[in-house]
Amino acid sequence: MTQQDKQQAIDWLLRLVPERRERLADIDPRLADYYDHLCQHSGTEKGDPNDLHNGYELLCALRLLRLLDTYPLNREKIDQVIYMGEGEWRQDAQGFWQHVSGGLGQPGRQGPEVYRWEPFQIFMIVAMYGPMAWISTENHEGDRRLTDTERINPDTREIEDLRRLCTRFILYGPRKINKSGFAAITNVEDFMFGDYDAQVVCTANSQEQSKILFNKTKDLLMQLDPVTGRKFNGKYLNYTATEVKFMPGKYRAAELIAIPAGGKMPDGKFASRSAEDEYGSAGYTNGRSDMGQTAAVIESSMGPRREPMTVITTTASLITSGPFMEMLEATHRLLLQELKYLTGEAVPTLAEDRQMCLLLEPDEWEKDDEEYLLTSRTLRRKVNPFLGIIVQHSFYDTQVAESRMDETKKRETIAKLFNVYRTGRITKWITGDKIRPLQRPKRITDCKYLDEQQRERWKVYLGADFSHGDDLYAHGYLAVDYLPSQTMAGRFFFDCDAWVLESTMKESPLRQLYEQWVEQGWLRVCPGEVFDSIYSVNRLDELTQQGVNIVMINYDPAQSVQPINQIKAWLQTIFQKNPYMSGKDIADMIKRMVVPISQTAMSQNPVIGHIEEMILRPEPWIEFSENPIIPWCFGNAAVEITSSDLRRIVKGGPQATHKIDVVAAMEDAVHGFDIMEGRVEE
Repeated sequence: MTQQDKQQAIDWLLRLVPERRERLADIDPRLADYYDHLCQHSGTEKGDPNDLHNGYELLCALRLLRLLDTYPLNREKIDQVIYMGEGEWRQDAQGFWQHVSGGLGQPGRQGPEVYRWEPFQIFMIVAMYGPMAWISTENHEGDRRLTDTERINPDTREIEDLRRLCTRFILYGPRKINKSGFAAITNVEDFMFGDYDAQVVCTANSQEQSKILFNKTKDLLMQLDPVTGRKFNGKYLNYTATEVKFMPGKYRAAELIAIPAGGKMPDGKFASRSAEDEYGSAGYTNGRSDMGQTAAVIESSMGPRREPMTVITTTASLITSGPFMEMLEATHRLLLQELKYLTGEAVPTLAEDRQMCLLLEPDEWEKDDEEYLLTSRTLRRKVNPFLGIIVQHSFYDTQVAESRMDETKKRETIAKLFNVYRTGRITKWITGDKIRPLQRPKRITDCKYLDEQQRERWKVYLGADFSHGDDLYAHGYLAVDYLPSQTMAGRFFFDCDAWVLESTMKESPLRQLYEQWVEQGWLRVCPGEVFDSIYSVNRLDELTQQGVNIVMINYDPAQSVQPINQIKAWLQTIFQKNPYMSGKDIADMIKRMVVPISQTAMSQNPVIGHIEEMILRPEPWIEFSENPIIPWCFGNAAVEITSSDLRRIVKGGPQATHKIDVVAAMEDAVHGFDIMEGRVEE
């Protein structure tokens, strides 16, 4: 997410919300209030006191607007869930809301209190329960009688059922926004009003954590069915430490279960709801995640359910290499597609539309500034819409003050209160002074496939960092000499190309340095405010015509769809000139050549070790071109050591000045070589 992306989202909201405000208010006035607040209090500049919503939150809002325009709406279910949680309220003469009756009590200062839903919670309820979709049952007309929710598709003659659209909802936010309480109320909804024989499964990383959500749900059910007698049973429900069931013959059949990570789904159970709490704290051990595996087993049991739903509630953690981090990155990519859907550049699928979320986190350009995270009162409001309601500034002030005395406490505070995966120990890495002695008056065009004796020599692995916004757009070329030699010295050579946006250079604090490099020919300028990937394709075509043998293209998947599609199209035109290659041969070749590289610590860790092996040996294996951008980027780079002792490359200083794009491109290139050599898995 770039500042430009966020500005586009703001512009779309300002355009769409006035046209739809009446309908939003008709669903619930607080939903319209939420959208009004998004429009009035969103910006793109760090430190703007009026910027109270991050870019991904805006994309979540745009996503719901599109779904409301596309799919039927279940008003009855929305009203039911709202009333179930808050009961009936009315305003007094002074305009203050007073609770009248009903609702479910949440922990308060003096015992259980019924709270009125906040606008952002209304948004979540509407997103989860509002949109409906006609889902194919994979039966055809005449196979059986239709139910009252089914129809015959006139085109396919298949039986379709009108079902809840959302099957997965992610609430990603800091502590103190009542994530578990919200999840517990939605658990009650499924237990009481979901499928007959509903099975609500609460899971988390430990038995203790899974029981937190289980017990909150159980406490709410006990409000509906007060307990009696010594056996802790109510009139309708039977309670144990890990299960709640309707008694035989009472009203309906339903079950609430707690299963910790690593636990087994009981035989014969088919979850109707998977409530996965604090998924962000799950990690990998020897490539396996107990939490990830348990969640997968629970979700795979949902097949027979008409309206299954997975609800994930979590905060960032001290673990950056877990399954949720991968899920979050995928969710970010999915949300960014909304901008393309709005312009018609892409078309959403039903499967994609079945995933909804609310992401409460800082903007990308704020996450690297530790001091800003700890001190900005505006940022607190951005990540925590309950600030001033159930949590106060004084709580944040105390936590921040305590964190300054302990580095581990500081990392935990940033993760838990500001919802940022900034968890590992940041250490210095290979400095520019280590690179400069290895620079040579040579360029990648000197590493041609055939040498003067027509012997096969250099193969080149390209690493591409398709940065947007104010970062550099970089190609990293790792040339590998395949001519047999007695020594490894000089077997590897690295060069790069880098581009900067014209608009970025004008406003950058690095402008003077950039202008110097442009004048010297080391940095290229892209006109306008958006990188045009044709520059990347043209450069690759130029190198290929000059005899550079690019055997693999490795890239960071973020912001890569357009440039990679153009690169693939370019490769296709080249391979189509070969009369011996079929269409399938070409597709297979492109798939082997163009490989996305995961940016997680687990993926980067072994590659970092290989880079160090090349550079830091008494007799280094690698040489570099004279491009001054290379040692400069190395000097800006640092290594983050996660709690699992895995390493990944990060910026060693402020976002605006510490650019590491060339180093990131080199890591991708070396990663590609390691894949080809069998040192790491693809």
